[in-house]
Amino acid sequence: MKQAIRIFTLSSFIFCLFTLSLYAQSKRPEVCEDMNFNQAYHEFLDMLEGKMPLSVKRGVFLIEWAYLDGKLDYDRFCQQIDSVSSSIREFITVNHLDQIPTGKNVAIFEYFVRPYPMNGNKPFTYDFNDIAAQENFTNYFVTKVMRTHSGQCRSLPMYYKILADEISAEAHITLAPQHLFIRHRHESDPNQWRNVELTTQSLSREIFYIEHFGITDEMIRNKVYMNPLSDRETVAYLLSELALGYMRKYQKNDDFVISCSEKSLVYFPQNVFALINRCNALNLTLMDYLASNGNIFDQRAESLNNRWLECNGTLQQLGYREMNDETYKRVINGAVQSMKEQGMSEQEIK
Repeated sequence: MKQAIRIFTLSSFIFCLFTLSLYAQSKRPEVCEDMNFNQAYHEFLDMLEGKMPLSVKRGVFLIEWAYLDGKLDYDRFCQQIDSVSSSIREFITVNHLDQIPTGKNVAIFEYFVRPYPMNGNKPFTYDFNDIAAQENFTNYFVTKVMRTHSGQCRSLPMYYKILADEISAEAHITLAPQHLFIRHRHESDPNQWRNVELTTQSLSREIFYIEHFGITDEMIRNKVYMNPLSDRETVAYLLSELALGYMRKYQKNDDFVISCSEKSLVYFPQNVFALINRCNALNLTLMDYLASNGNIFDQRAESLNNRWLECNGTLQQLGYREMNDETYKRVINGAVQSMKEQGMSEQEIK
């Protein structure tokens, strides 16, 4: 009887330890009041810190899922991508593209720009309405691209990147001012890059970005723009987009934005998008604090100001120059027109 009691007591103790362990794993510190954004933030950290595999697909989903109050289903999202990926693989096989070094990239490009059964005979187009997703943040979403076959310079290349990862094709998210595009290595020279520009449905020359977007040698040298991102840097960039979704949803620029930005910068120090978010949030936090304490510039105010100065100084050192939405829209319209006039296409650009 005593032995039975001892066994029961030991089992209860082990059960308690197991329960406490599960509770400790699930009880993460809150960085914002919205539990979905809080969960998404911690999952991004797990990916960046190596506690779970890096996944651009998962990162893209988390942003949309959090913004939509957790009402997006990941299994369905994956099933849709799996279906498209299978069609692209079949296209590769039928057209013998597996015999070409960049054949997988050719297949994905064809999926986007020409009518085929694999895209329901509906190519993808650039959506000039609400290009910065100011009116409706869901215009920024990859799920919107998948549903409508139209998107902009963020959602189209992110969808390309997800598909490339699914079929093991090389693809790197690459930044220009207020713009994203895809880079992969040249089929005949691994030291050269192909620039996949889905807004103009072309393979663009490097000079196209430098001239149209005003990219300086300093920005290129500092790897702010034109630098093919690693998967870790891409996930870090997406973490700063999680902050953008939070700002758009709640019209707040607070500690959550600062946390997302600072963690993003640990893994992608040249992320000017995160630097700008951090600068703005620190400045607003300082202004609010001074308004609440009678404009007394105390130790906390000095700390916030110093952090802002450091952040702004980093932006200047990187050579950052701002491009507003209207300028960007003129650039994109001009680029599309230029491509049409010059007749540039993926076959003609060498």
